[in-house]
Amino acid sequence: MTGPKNETGSFLMHLSTLFKILTCILVTFGSFFPAHSRILNQQTFKTHLRWSLNADKQRLSINKDGQYLNLKTLDQNLFNTLVEDFTKLDGDKRYFNGFNYTEGKNGSPSEITVGLKDESIELFSFYKDKENKHVLDFWINQDLVATKKAAVRKKPVVVKVAPKPVVKKKKVKKPAIKLDKEISVLNPEKVAKNKANKEYRDFRYGAAFVWDYPAFIPPLESEVNLAVKGPDYFYEIKDRPFQNGDKKEAHMQLSINFYRKQKWGLMTKSINLYEKQYGKDSNRDILEFMKAVSLIKNIIKPSIETKIDQPEPVTNEDGEVVEAGPQISTSKKGIFSAALAKLQNVADRSNNYELKKAAIRYILESNLREKDYIQSLQVAKELYVAATTEFDDDMIVRSSRVILYSLAKLKQLAKMEEFLKNKAVIRVLPPQEGDAYIGYVNLVNGKLDQVIASFKANENSYAKPIHPAILFNTAEAMFRKAQYNKAIKTFDEFVANYSFYDVAGLANVRVALGYDLLGKDEKKVLKLYESAINKSASAKARFEAKLRYVGLRVARKFDPSKKDLETVSFLEATPVEQKEMDSDLKRLLWLTRLRSLLAQSKYEDALAYLSSIPLETLSQGDKRTLNGDGAETVLGIIKTAYLNEDYPRAVKVWEVFKDQYESKVAKNPYTNFIVSDSFLKLGLVKSFERAFSGLQNLDNKATRAFPKWVRAHKDINVKDYLNELKLTKLLQEQNWKQADKLLGTLKKEKNINYNFYKGVVAYNLKNYNESVKFFEKLLVKPNLKNILSPRQSFKMLTTYSESLYQGSDQERFRTNVAALINDLRRSGNKNTQKALERLEYLFIESLNGEKKVNYDLVALRSKEFLGEHTKSVYFDRVKYLRGVALVNTSGEAEGKKLLEELVQGAKTPEYLKGLARTELSSLVLKNKTL
Repeated sequence: MTGPKNETGSFLMHLSTLFKILTCILVTFGSFFPAHSRILNQQTFKTHLRWSLNADKQRLSINKDGQYLNLKTLDQNLFNTLVEDFTKLDGDKRYFNGFNYTEGKNGSPSEITVGLKDESIELFSFYKDKENKHVLDFWINQDLVATKKAAVRKKPVVVKVAPKPVVKKKKVKKPAIKLDKEISVLNPEKVAKNKANKEYRDFRYGAAFVWDYPAFIPPLESEVNLAVKGPDYFYEIKDRPFQNGDKKEAHMQLSINFYRKQKWGLMTKSINLYEKQYGKDSNRDILEFMKAVSLIKNIIKPSIETKIDQPEPVTNEDGEVVEAGPQISTSKKGIFSAALAKLQNVADRSNNYELKKAAIRYILESNLREKDYIQSLQVAKELYVAATTEFDDDMIVRSSRVILYSLAKLKQLAKMEEFLKNKAVIRVLPPQEGDAYIGYVNLVNGKLDQVIASFKANENSYAKPIHPAILFNTAEAMFRKAQYNKAIKTFDEFVANYSFYDVAGLANVRVALGYDLLGKDEKKVLKLYESAINKSASAKARFEAKLRYVGLRVARKFDPSKKDLETVSFLEATPVEQKEMDSDLKRLLWLTRLRSLLAQSKYEDALAYLSSIPLETLSQGDKRTLNGDGAETVLGIIKTAYLNEDYPRAVKVWEVFKDQYESKVAKNPYTNFIVSDSFLKLGLVKSFERAFSGLQNLDNKATRAFPKWVRAHKDINVKDYLNELKLTKLLQEQNWKQADKLLGTLKKEKNINYNFYKGVVAYNLKNYNESVKFFEKLLVKPNLKNILSPRQSFKMLTTYSESLYQGSDQERFRTNVAALINDLRRSGNKNTQKALERLEYLFIESLNGEKKVNYDLVALRSKEFLGEHTKSVYFDRVKYLRGVALVNTSGEAEGKKLLEELVQGAKTPEYLKGLARTELSSLVLKNKTL
């Protein structure tokens, strides 16, 4: 790598000299372990290489410029640490050339420049706000690598074939090239797609946003179903032992009997009489418990209309009741709250542990059902203290579980860690459950290595099936560490044993996503996404699976079919899915819908949709991704307008968006070429010169980086674009000799469409045979890196046919033109219809020009032409030729009619009227003679 020189002694760390400069650095490329540093960490995966830089977003600026990666910072400590990390970093020749650094002066930022191997290295970066770090993923664009390898292989073939004189002789001897066997040669884009032999784009082009799933809190099973059970489920009131004559105990037993028979009204009256007669005695807590049960049971299965806390009746001065007072009818929720208040009184006052425990357990279930985790935490602590005092291990376990579960829901991780160190908890809590909570805390804190290490150390000792939280959280940690194969295996084990949990839907999505990231067969991945859609009880997981399914089947597919496009309906969320849609799903939806439009080349629709996305609400990484797609959208609109010869539209879109997408559009050589050529076609000389100058200022090695939604029909370097524009300008000025002179200097430039320009120039210099030779080379072997525009294709086909027509060998002309006509008809390309019209006309003229005219064939061909090209400029001429052909065959009457129509036609050219009159006169004389 070469970079800017430093005045302060900063040095360029070339990989070839590292061993000499720093003997402590081991320069061994290939697979290596993550580097140990304070800021920079490196990981190598099968598909890419990742750098993680632990630094605040504002302190470090990261920017990729061509084949260089620039890191700038004003923080001197951060800069020094980064330089130290880079010197200790093992480089990978597949990605990097080396690095250099410059220390800032006078308030300017310090800078580290990393050299990338070549233009095939692409960067995908984002920032993790939760972990406070930059993540840089380096990918190798296999398309560029394959193109380079193919180019290397083709070189010796050209060298070997070119010198052989036998080949040249064969070309001279053969009057006609069998173009009918080269049908696809007229559609180079189709040839390029076939050679690429790829049905899908890589993962980055689909539903590419991936986020961390929340850690799975160890599930807490409910002790009782509050919808059908009351507090009596936990505590049984026993009969009272009493002797004859003990009225107090007999009264208590009567109340208990009513309680057991669920005679709530009679029970309440009995209790009220007891309390009125004996007061609040030692039976107070039992009676309060019974009241609470009656209220709750009446809600579950109503037997009487419950009225509580009725106001005192209204009386006059003499104490007489004037009005009974309004009755307050309470709701079920109010009745239940009143019952819980009574249970809380029992829990607070009672010295009876079993009664106290029953009240607390029921209150606890109510808190958990209402998701009141602050209250459940407090109540669970009460139960824990009471159970510890009574050495009740079962309740210590239950209360511990509720405490941990509530703390997890409240995200009080420090208190969870502290509680898990409690010896009493360690003693009674099942080992897997303790590990499950420890794993949960570690995953939430981002300690992925600890989660995985703990699982590996204990996996064989765990009783099967392993605790669901251990499996899910370990699998998630593996996934975040890009250990996709291991994550898939662990998620599969979770689903196999715990498919009844809602998070099983997320596990299914992770399995499919893991296969997707590993680059597995797309059809298998689609099946996995389908399975995740069909099996997910979770609306959130189901919608994510739908989005990723569409991202693969539509957005990533090069040529989506009608059936593929039907799945775009998955992007419409159901009402349930809309309620569950969070910010992660929203941004994934925006990205997938935008890319589905791009995959269909619906650039105008994509631009309209992009403008509706609230980009300001997204992170810088997400915004950069969508802006990259936006730049391609603009390029797609410009290219479409250019190829449709709507040059004003192309220029207008460029002027509107070039500043908004400066790095992707304004600095894109291909876009600059299109705009420059558009100015040229419009005859705007000054604008062309300005655009041409802008293109000249770009780096000759500048290439389009990810994403590449729009296929460049001319995928060449800046120098080649400039030469193309020079030649186009000379052709437009009809300066044939100067163009021929320039072509003489470009003969060895492989990316220039040399044969096209040479053929056009030779034709205009009246070297028709030379023109035919160059065009036939182009027809047989088109330049796939520099595909002709529709305008150039029309020019090539018409000029080629004209060159053949001007030659003396009309048989060769008809043979080759017939092959071209067949190819154009089969291709169905709308851009070549004008050329097809011209070729068919010349073919008919050639038939008519023979010494011995085949009038039957002329009549047939002219009939086809008149039926297909009703608005052709050659319509009257072909009509005349058909009339003559019919007159000379068995269709004299029809032929005569056509000729008479020409003579009477108001818009028929005068020369054709004269020819038609002559033919009619000859026909009259012929008939008189007969």
